[in-house]
Amino acid sequence: MAKKVILFGTGGGSGVTTVIVELACAHQQSGDYEPFLIFRKKKKPLGAQFLKALDQAGVKWAEVPASPKWSTVSALRRLIRDFNPDAFVAHGTSEHIWGRMAAAKERVPVIAWVEQNMERYKFYETWLSKRLVYATDVIIGVGRGVADNVEGLGYPADKIHVIHNGTDLSHFRQAELTPFKTRETAVLMSGRFASQKDHATLIRAAGLLKARGMAMPVRLAGGGSARHRKKAEQLIEELSLQDVVEILGQRSDIPVLLNQHRVFVLSTRFEGLPLSITEAMAAGCAVVATDVVGPQEMITPGETGWLTRPGDAESLADAIVEAVQGGAAEVAEAGRQAALDRFSIEGIMKQYEALLDRLGAKGGIG
Repeated sequence: MAKKVILFGTGGGSGVTTVIVELACAHQQSGDYEPFLIFRKKKKPLGAQFLKALDQAGVKWAEVPASPKWSTVSALRRLIRDFNPDAFVAHGTSEHIWGRMAAAKERVPVIAWVEQNMERYKFYETWLSKRLVYATDVIIGVGRGVADNVEGLGYPADKIHVIHNGTDLSHFRQAELTPFKTRETAVLMSGRFASQKDHATLIRAAGLLKARGMAMPVRLAGGGSARHRKKAEQLIEELSLQDVVEILGQRSDIPVLLNQHRVFVLSTRFEGLPLSITEAMAAGCAVVATDVVGPQEMITPGETGWLTRPGDAESLADAIVEAVQGGAAEVAEAGRQAALDRFSIEGIMKQYEALLDRLGAKGGIG
C-alpha cells in the first residue's frame, strides 16, 4: 500500500510552484507515495499549465488562504486531518513556517522543510522557524550553498540534507532535433522581473555588444513586479536599445523559446538552484550565469557553460561573445548531458522518497 505525502508551497507560479507540481506528478507515477499537493493561494489563479499537468497525472490538490496566517494554518490542519499523511514536505519561504506549524499540531510522523533560496529572514520569521526545529525531521537545501546558509543561520547540522531541484526533462527532447548552429544567434533570459534577477546588467551588456558592432537580439521572458519591469523598459529606452532588447512578458512556451535561441543568460544576484538554468542546459543552450551560489554548483566554467561577475556588464558581454563563437556548441552539448544526468525530476523524486522512507523507519520525531 502506498504511503501518503503532502507537498505544500506557493501557488504563485514561481520556480517553487514548478518544482512541487512536477514532484507530485513524479510521486504519482512512481506509485510508492500517494501525493496530495496543497498551494498557498495567490492573487492570480494557478497557471493553466500546472492545472493541465495535475489533471493529466491524476494528482489531488487544494488551495489554502494566503492570509491571515491563522487561517492558512487552520485550513492546512483540516486538510492534513482528512488526508492523514505519512509525511509532510513544505517548500519555500514563508510556506515552510506555516506548513510545519500545521503539521506539528496534527502530529504528522515525518515533517520536512525544503529551503529553496538564499533567503533573508526577518527576526520574527527566524524566531518562529527555530521554535519548530523540535518537530522538524529534516531540513533540505536544494544546493550545497543553500544548505550551508541554513546551517549558518543556526540550524542543527545533523538535520540538514542536500537534494538538488530537478525538472521534467521530457519537455526538452526537441533539443536533440534542433542543432545549436541552426538556432538564432540570440539571447534569452527567463526569470521574473525582480531586483534579485538583475535584468539591468543584461540590458547594459546588450548595449556594450551593440557598441562593439556585435548587436544581437536579447529577449526577456517572465512576469513578476510591474515596477521592476517598468525600470527595465526605461533603461532600454535610455540606452536606445528598442531595436535589440525585447520584453516578451509571461510565457508558457519556455521550452520552445529555449530551442530557438543559442544563448541563455541568468544575470542574477543570488539563487538557490535555479530551474531556469536546468531547463536551458537541457534544451541545449549555451548558458551564461553569474558566479553566485546555485549557478556555481551547476556550471563548470568553460566546460558546461560560463560564469561571470555579478553586476558586471562588461564581463557578461564578453561571455555572451564566447557563447556564440567557435567551441560553444560543444560546451552547450556538455551542459545538456550534465542536466540530463543530474537534474531529472524522476531522479530527484527517488531521493526524496528514499529519505522519507529512512525517516519513517526511524519513527520520525514530529
